[in-house]
Amino acid sequence: MIAYNFNSLCKQAEQYFYDFLLDKSQDPIPQHIVEHLNKCQYCSRQINRLKEVLLLIEEGASPELKQDNLASVEWFKLHFDYLGKPVTCEIVKPFLPGFLEFSLEIKIPTPITVHLDKCKQCQEDLKTIIELNLNGKQLYRLSQLFAAKLDEGNINCSQAQTAIKATTSMNFSGTSKEALEHVCACPDCRKIIYQHRQAVRDKYLNLRNKKEPKMFLCNEISASDYFDYVIPYGLDPADDQYANFRSFFTSHSSICPICLNKMQQLHNTIFGIAERAESDIVTIYHIEEPTKTKAISNPEDIYAGFPIKVEIVGHENEIIAEQSDAMTNIATKQKVSVKKLKPFVKIGFTAAAVILIATALFLNISTAKAATLKGIYKAIEKIKNVHILSFIPDKKEPVREQWVSRTLNVNLIKTDSESVLWDISDKIKKIKSLNSNSVETIELTTEMINGTQNTINDSLGLMPFHSISDIPNDAQWNRVNDIILKISDKIEVYDLIWIEKAYEGYFVSKKWRFFIDSETSLPQKIEFYQKSDTDNEYNLRYTRAVEYLNESEMQKVIKESFLDN
Repeated sequence: MIAYNFNSLCKQAEQYFYDFLLDKSQDPIPQHIVEHLNKCQYCSRQINRLKEVLLLIEEGASPELKQDNLASVEWFKLHFDYLGKPVTCEIVKPFLPGFLEFSLEIKIPTPITVHLDKCKQCQEDLKTIIELNLNGKQLYRLSQLFAAKLDEGNINCSQAQTAIKATTSMNFSGTSKEALEHVCACPDCRKIIYQHRQAVRDKYLNLRNKKEPKMFLCNEISASDYFDYVIPYGLDPADDQYANFRSFFTSHSSICPICLNKMQQLHNTIFGIAERAESDIVTIYHIEEPTKTKAISNPEDIYAGFPIKVEIVGHENEIIAEQSDAMTNIATKQKVSVKKLKPFVKIGFTAAAVILIATALFLNISTAKAATLKGIYKAIEKIKNVHILSFIPDKKEPVREQWVSRTLNVNLIKTDSESVLWDISDKIKKIKSLNSNSVETIELTTEMINGTQNTINDSLGLMPFHSISDIPNDAQWNRVNDIILKISDKIEVYDLIWIEKAYEGYFVSKKWRFFIDSETSLPQKIEFYQKSDTDNEYNLRYTRAVEYLNESEMQKVIKESFLDN
């Protein structure tokens, strides 16, 4: 937890941070505040961190990083829309999927998190969602569903009949996005879908012994695989880029009793959360003056050191929770603009200021920059010389080593039997047998030169795709927070996960795990995992360790590799 270190003037000085930093032409700052700001190390640190955030948002950040940080600010704004208001389970539900997104990571108490801290039923709902292992797009759509309000003026139940049939048959062609959203938000239509799916399951369960589908190992299919067909909220059949791939999966699952039963279970899980009654817990989050903030003396007080007071009331007190526009904003994901940020800085320790202070000063958004795929590709483009060691599980020695130099225009590969050097500048290929030390020199053809040049100019085997544009649209890029690293505090871990079609219609899940230097955005180690339909978990296939060399180190390696010649 973060402890405050205010003296008597720090509180007064807060409202002048922005003026002191950027807007000195406006209302003059009292002289005693100027003197304090010039001397106070605490306020100086806060101002510097505020400066970093503003520069990051307005000038210095890439569009992707700006978007991430603005999304974080908007996320906190949605939380603090409930400052001083009663917060119930119904209010918290749309926020739950967002807690699984790293870019929206929460590190300080908010009006939403304090309800989650106090309400066991909401904690169980969150735990249930975590166990579904949904991807980012699915979590976003789930949040939309929990925030959705049934609008009969848009489309009614009779108009949504095509969506009921489409959802039951797992074939969305012929229906509309609006109809799908209606049947997901409407309890009556949800009930009809469940009944229809159950009738289909019972029918094929009776026929199972006569004709049992054997295309899949049904028990290995996860909830995330079924999610789109059980919760089609937010899907647009008119713009379904995966329509051609759906038929392979749905032709089996739509008539398989096991798969249909798992879909029924997912239906009950998701809509059980959506329809769950309120608990008896209603929380109200208040901001206190920093001078009232308790010191961190009781380790069990999770709010010690924060200027907040949490009030817990029950529904029997008949407190009516106000419905904020935040519910709608979660569904629309509106972005906050820089113009909206500036006033937050100028109004001191008020509700609006809490939003920016929380995101900027407490969460270190400016320094905790999550690595992006684009940033990694750009960093790899700047590499001059690299040494890559490849390992397979249960073997300590590398099975392959590769040295690539873009300055020397060479590619050297060493295995346990030979060393092979492609030298573009001299247009030759040298092959050295490590058993006999004999060397064979071959003149490179134009085709060989072009192929080697592509290897040198490529992502050097440090990325699974030649360029970022080749990465599938539905691939997931997630930070891994549960890996404890003893190597360096600046190493961050990320997973890139995607699915590829294999043989005979089977699909293979692939995962590359990157250990990234947060300062350079360069991979230090890469692990490749794969999971087929028959696997319960991802299997580690090989690991690559990476070293970045200078030109003299590279020249030394080449010389020593062919020293005897």
